[in-house]
Amino acid sequence: MFFLEKRRWWPVWAGIAFALVELLSFYLCERPLGASRGYATMGSILEYVFFPEHAETVAYWTIYEPYVEWTMAVLLGILCGSFFSSILSGEFKIRAIPRLWRVCQGPSIVSRWFWALIGGVLIGFGARLSLGCTLGALIGGVVQLAPGGFVFMMLLWMGAVSTTILFYRTKTFIPGRE
Repeated sequence: MFFLEKRRWWPVWAGIAFALVELLSFYLCERPLGASRGYATMGSILEYVFFPEHAETVAYWTIYEPYVEWTMAVLLGILCGSFFSSILSGEFKIRAIPRLWRVCQGPSIVSRWFWALIGGVLIGFGARLSLGCTLGALIGGVVQLAPGGFVFMMLLWMGAVSTTILFYRTKTFIPGRE
């Protein structure tokens, strides 16, 4: 079986592959991978197109001029890579509610999309507030042995466990065998 068609990769090989991508980022761009700036840049470009008078008054953009850059390519790569990976592995399915959510929270599409929106907004806000997304703060920080990267890793883990307990505390989910 071709390795891209596997449903799961052995974590060591996946880690090595990601480490090579991170090293390539340092070599080519002289900084670690990051994605949250790409969202801010896309928003600012749209602001320049639709509200140019306001965009000229934003102090942030006098320091960091918005232009199409590599972080936007990272976002496109994440989207396309995950799509093609799910196609190749045979895992691609369009569904409004994941099976685990349906079992634990019920079949309400509105509830699922509401909480997904709230979670996305909170993560996006936190990424910009902390000056880095999960990709830049966690992975880039740990690779550089920065204390902030390790603190972020522990806080991210605690947040994920807390959220899992909050949303899935009363049900047990046993995935099907492969």
